[in-house]
Amino acid sequence: MAKKVLNEIYEWTESILFALILVIVILTFIARGTRVDGDSMLPTLEDTQFLAISHLYTQLRHNDIVVVFAKDIDGALADGRTVIKRVIGLPGDTIRIDAGAGLVYRNGEALPVEIRDGMIYEDGHVINDVTKARFDMPEGDEWTVPEHHIFVMGDNRNNSKDSRSKDVGMIDTNYVIGRVIFRVTPFSELGRVV
Repeated sequence: MAKKVLNEIYEWTESILFALILVIVILTFIARGTRVDGDSMLPTLEDTQFLAISHLYTQLRHNDIVVVFAKDIDGALADGRTVIKRVIGLPGDTIRIDAGAGLVYRNGEALPVEIRDGMIYEDGHVINDVTKARFDMPEGDEWTVPEHHIFVMGDNRNNSKDSRSKDVGMIDTNYVIGRVIFRVTPFSELGRVV
């Protein structure tokens, strides 16, 4: 009887250790977690939601949601804060904002905007409002994304400090911590984030 109990304890311990090692390997080499801090990605992501991100990707794509260190979002780089934004422009892309029409242009073509179920969709993902002029937009309304950089914007278009701001600007790809894989919490919304 004692041998059976010891065997069972050994098996449980072995299983728990294997699971812990697997979690450590996954969090170290494949994915890690992060929490949304703020409302700049509304309505896609809400404050305090927990996300799984991965730093294993071959290249970023338009509309990927990324976690980055920014040059200066309220001292983000200095105090170690990270921000979550959507990739709008990749190296070589030219981005233009037509604030009067509320449109974003990439390489001379307006990102398609449509209204479905009372929500505004731009280039296939939901945003909270059309893109309007911002008081902190630098002079000129067109940006060419340099090599090894990305142009990012929040989905809460008119309440997001992002690449449109001279305080943030283009994000060096060395400061991309990872790409969002899926939403973990709330559990009712567990799954892929678009």
